[in-house]
Amino acid sequence: MDLYDSIKTGNLIGKYITGKETRQENELLIKWLKEHPKNRAIFNTLRDEKEIAKIIEELESIDKAHPWERYIEKISVLSLNKSLHRWKIAATLFLLIGLAGVLAYILNTGSQRGNKPLFTTIVTEKGQTSKIILPDSSVVWINSGTKLCYNNNFSLANRNITLEGEAYFNVTRNENIPLVVTCNELNIKVLGTKFDVCAFPDDKKVNVVLERGIIELSHAKNKFSGFMLSPGEMAQFDMSRKKINVTRVDSYKYTSWKDGLLIFKDDPMSEVLEKLERWYGIDIEIKNQEVYKMIFNATIMDETIEDIFDLMKYTCAIKYKIIYSHHPEILTKVIISN
Repeated sequence: MDLYDSIKTGNLIGKYITGKETRQENELLIKWLKEHPKNRAIFNTLRDEKEIAKIIEELESIDKAHPWERYIEKISVLSLNKSLHRWKIAATLFLLIGLAGVLAYILNTGSQRGNKPLFTTIVTEKGQTSKIILPDSSVVWINSGTKLCYNNNFSLANRNITLEGEAYFNVTRNENIPLVVTCNELNIKVLGTKFDVCAFPDDKKVNVVLERGIIELSHAKNKFSGFMLSPGEMAQFDMSRKKINVTRVDSYKYTSWKDGLLIFKDDPMSEVLEKLERWYGIDIEIKNQEVYKMIFNATIMDETIEDIFDLMKYTCAIKYKIIYSHHPEILTKVIISN
């Protein structure tokens, strides 16, 4: 993104934050949010006053002798000042976020300023998925409604990742530095392998499905350790009981989402609806609790919301109503009864 586009989009976000956008500007902002998952993450950051203050404080702490300071002087018309209006801060911050090379400089020099660790966080909103390449060349597919985080020493001194949500990992082998994924008190240690982790904060369990290689599971507070998983197995960690149960599964049923597929095989309706909410970025309201007693079978690829609930209508005898939303802050709602 060039300088002009950065400033223009930053102004759109700033006007939205202060409620001064026109109808046309609102439509442009919605279009931009849908273009890429990272746009939504940037948008959420700029709405958070604490995040804005944190970034400003970090930038102001940089030594004026650094090249960054000289760069700021060249664009002094956009220099940060705490007295700026929020829309102007948003525009400036968006410019900074868009300039990947400058931010890379800040990240690389961060450890020299007080040795404070810096973190990279990737967030996907509901209805969005993302694919990233980590600094060690490992590839990660990130499902909707997920947050993944790692620090600036990743692949140098560690390969530690924290996860909230679901991600599929294709890990580059490194026998000297194992990759460790931590989620809800469960540590997953690997050298090089392919596996899926599902650990949403609201769930009462963590599912780990292994496709290839070997992984080792342990509890962050030493409730258990050295638990090995083999290909084709799923470990289900019960967070309340601190216990692990292992079963043989069709691993592709749990990993197919990375290929754009959702596979349901006699799945309870409660789990089906949770996945559909995340996958489509919608809000589902159940009017009759009897719906939760149903099971559902389907393979979903490019179906629309209407297609999915039409199928449920005929296979599960439900009724539904869709209330569409055209505002980025309000989810489309599906009301289900039977």
